[in-house]
Amino acid sequence: MFVSDRIVFLELQKTGCTHIRELLRELVGGEFVGKHNQAGRALFVPGRAFLGSVRDPWEWYVSLWAYGCDGKGVAYGNLTKPGLRIKGRGWRTAPVAALRGLLRSRTNTSAAKFQRTYRDVGDAGGFREWLHMLHDSDCVADLGEDYGGSPLNRFAGLMTYRYVRLFTLRKDEALAPGVATTHEQLAGHDRQRCFIDHFIRNEHLESDLLAALDRLGFAVPEATRDGLLRRPRTNTSSRRHATADYYDDASRDLVGDRDRLVVGKFGYRPPG
Repeated sequence: MFVSDRIVFLELQKTGCTHIRELLRELVGGEFVGKHNQAGRALFVPGRAFLGSVRDPWEWYVSLWAYGCDGKGVAYGNLTKPGLRIKGRGWRTAPVAALRGLLRSRTNTSAAKFQRTYRDVGDAGGFREWLHMLHDSDCVADLGEDYGGSPLNRFAGLMTYRYVRLFTLRKDEALAPGVATTHEQLAGHDRQRCFIDHFIRNEHLESDLLAALDRLGFAVPEATRDGLLRRPRTNTSSRRHATADYYDDASRDLVGDRDRLVVGKFGYRPPG
């Protein structure tokens, strides 16, 4: 996350968060405190705003998978490594969640299957197999994070799980009993508990960020604004095809159903 006196930015993976962090460091000043971690209660002080980043869910899954095809990312490392994973669970930043995830984890027996899905970034069939495996009850624990032990995995997608964890729960806080059983209950939880003041959509990253800074009273010179709008993105994957090319009806519906919280809240539409 990025922390300054007046802003905290929480990073949802594969939503342009590396780019946003760098821009905030230049425009606002502050420090990086871990990556993709939850906000501790000490950060919630009067006068400090919270920013969060989101992305079209259909695009998000393709980006996460394509990043793995380049041999990068925590998800790739966890899914393709056989055995029981001890390291890389976030012991330093979230020890309670790390321990909970370890206790609920199991030996990864699907590593070879996941490795095959990552063979070619242009293989739409590989992506669709990966997507279905990622949300299969037989494989969900292989991700190595607490999604496998969360009741959300029964009906909500990985992106929605990470959204809820980052933007509605403080560090080491769990969902209240009974909240995570239906999409309707989860949407109600989000309306009551989401603490993000301004969301930055990956599709409109620079303009959303500048609009948020305007509302928070930060003066960004016009020349700087123009430069930001032309700056290339960072930490991208090598994918070659449009998002719609990776989906068929079944995989498109899978994302639309399991990630309906994000789809509905931000008005995203299926590709194609």
